[in-house]
Amino acid sequence: MKILGAKVNFYLIVLVGLAIMGIYLIAEGFGSASESLARIGHGLVMTAGIWLGVMTIVTYLWKRFPWEIYPVKHLMWEISTVTAYTMIFSLGIYTLEMKLDIFESPESLLMDIFVTMLITYLITAIHELVFFYQQWKFNFSRSVRLEKDNIQAKYEALKTQVNPHFLFNSLNSLTTMVDDNQEAVSYIQDLSEFLRYMLTSRDKELVLVREEVKLLKRYISLQESRFRKSLNIKLDVPESAWHFALPPLVMQMLVENCIKHNVISKKNPLEISVRAMDEYIIVENKLQKKNGVSSTGQGLRNIAERYRIFTTREVRVEESGGKFRVTIPLLTMEL
Repeated sequence: MKILGAKVNFYLIVLVGLAIMGIYLIAEGFGSASESLARIGHGLVMTAGIWLGVMTIVTYLWKRFPWEIYPVKHLMWEISTVTAYTMIFSLGIYTLEMKLDIFESPESLLMDIFVTMLITYLITAIHELVFFYQQWKFNFSRSVRLEKDNIQAKYEALKTQVNPHFLFNSLNSLTTMVDDNQEAVSYIQDLSEFLRYMLTSRDKELVLVREEVKLLKRYISLQESRFRKSLNIKLDVPESAWHFALPPLVMQMLVENCIKHNVISKKNPLEISVRAMDEYIIVENKLQKKNGVSSTGQGLRNIAERYRIFTTREVRVEESGGKFRVTIPLLTMEL
């Protein structure tokens, strides 16, 4: 999240400077020069301390509890932390000033803190409103573009669509023809269920991790039947993560990406791990790139773009220590 922007921050600095000049001129009319300097110092410390503290809190909460995912948590944490910080900071400054015999009217302490908190809430509200406006413009332009892409994708899918009933009936017929070969029967059943899931989930925005794990197990079975011992895929996504959600087929696409771009042989078996950790799914493989096969990265960019529809948490792609790693965030889905 960007904090308002350089231009707005510049205007805020100008306003603070004008406010300090106003305080100085008023104090000059009713008090001494030392009192004026004390008031200016007080204004600077209060403004800088509260502004920096509140903006740090707001920035952290936007990352930890994004509005689009945790609106209630974000609001509750923002109100409580901003209130607590403003009160503690203000009391600390006023206590110090009273000990230094700078603060002349202890009886007006509560009123000053009340006014300070009102100004703090006003500045925070303005910041949030500006951010919401910027986010709305961004989401609107992106939704228009995604709608256009979605229409185009559906049109392309329609042109190449195979009648699913014909496909599944044919696979069932094939199963009866090879019923004496249990490995072939299992392969056909896995393929049938895999294709069925692809057809039923393609129009969904999010699916539960539980369903994605079931699909991935079938996909792994199909690929291991193909590559035998040359492919070793370790799946470690416990049931505690099954209630989260993902865009459909993302886990399968990441595993397929590993298989597509790496050498798989008896001499160089490919190792892939898929695991859940701290509300993320991590897909990692040992790097053994195919010669002459270059990657455009379009598939990973498409996955990252799909995630931007639902969250500000980023898809991370890393290559280090002889391994390639993609980390995707787990999402929550309203049921």
